[in-house]
Amino acid sequence: MAKIAIVTDVNAGLDYLGYDPQIPTLRSIINFKDEHYIDGIEIKADEFYERLSKEDVIPSTSAPTVGEAMELIERLISEGYTDMIMYSISYQLSSIGQMVENLKSEYSDKINIYVVDTKVATYMQGYLAIVAKKMVEEGKSVKEILDYSDYLIKHQHAYFIVDNLSYLVKNGRLSGAAGFVGNMFKIKPILELNKEGKIVSKEKVKTHRRAIERALELFLNEIGDNKNVQIFVFHTLREKEALEIKEYLATKVDTPLDIQVHMVTPAVGAHIGCGILGFGYFILGE
Repeated sequence: MAKIAIVTDVNAGLDYLGYDPQIPTLRSIINFKDEHYIDGIEIKADEFYERLSKEDVIPSTSAPTVGEAMELIERLISEGYTDMIMYSISYQLSSIGQMVENLKSEYSDKINIYVVDTKVATYMQGYLAIVAKKMVEEGKSVKEILDYSDYLIKHQHAYFIVDNLSYLVKNGRLSGAAGFVGNMFKIKPILELNKEGKIVSKEKVKTHRRAIERALELFLNEIGDNKNVQIFVFHTLREKEALEIKEYLATKVDTPLDIQVHMVTPAVGAHIGCGILGFGYFILGE
């Protein structure tokens, strides 16, 4: 009988749910010059963004190592798991997923490894893992879990607005960033995670307020009349505005599901900075 483990990486933001989802997590290191902290264990989001707002430094991140991934896989084998499904941050934003995928053949006679390129990050990535874990608990098969994950990934989208493009440009996470450098302080681009999982510019707007308004307009047009939709609002040190966006969306979308507000975990925040506001959705099906 199959015993299925769901795992993810720290970019999924599962540390901020308010409960332990019992999902093993590969963790990144946050580097403030010569200081190094394990995301979610040695540094949490509040402390991280407090430092970011006060210090003139753009931190970097170090991805989980092959050794750490192997240690996790071997632990799952020792616990009797027959299958492992890894929910990875978008392959366009990090190599974590490919690293785990490269271990499949090494363990093929001991455990079946599946890696899902979620094409997203933050708690949208985490939500996919949470849904998969619930499906495991309901007795669903690997195929059923992977098929529904694929459906959700094809029926999602996220927008966000940044105050300072320096982080994305310096860390190479913004596709086509060259065109922004000269205008970095004159525009507030509406960014999106596209269908390939890349961060790209959707539109360029002159003020932060107008960028939020326009992004919400695009967002609501996409959701349309769908009622079975899960919506998320994300922020870095902008909880008040995030809650205001939640309240606004609650008046515009006829869904019985609570709109969730999440802080962005440091491993992602290191690449996008303070002052982020974003929103994403999954159409959950019939």
